[in-house]
Amino acid sequence: MNYFQQLNTLLDASCAPYSGFNVASIVVLKDGRTFKGVNVESAAYSPTNCAERNAIQTAVTEGAKIGDLQEVHILARNAAKQLVQAYPCGPCRQVIAEQSLNDTRIYCYASESDVKEHTIAELLPFGFLGAEL
Repeated sequence: MNYFQQLNTLLDASCAPYSGFNVASIVVLKDGRTFKGVNVESAAYSPTNCAERNAIQTAVTEGAKIGDLQEVHILARNAAKQLVQAYPCGPCRQVIAEQSLNDTRIYCYASESDVKEHTIAELLPFGFLGAEL
């Protein structure tokens, strides 16, 4: 399913007063439930929460378990208000890999028709999934 319209609307809920870089994400679980997230910036930067992790954490709050994550959809808009294709940052890739058991698809949108699809394993090769702990 193409989530472009929902993501585009969701961008307006993003809170990016410092960078102006708005990000929206929708995660889809294997049971078909969807959860939304946006980035929320902090002046201290390190407490900033990314859209992808925001959506995943909401899914977990609502009962999602490790392995339930099936898809992550992402759309971003830069400070000039132009839509741009953005990919998950390193910490988001780590959380996505762990929550999906390294088996999910990432959809990065630039427009409704320009969507790049990747696996999390492609975006985070040799991921640390915690089995070594």
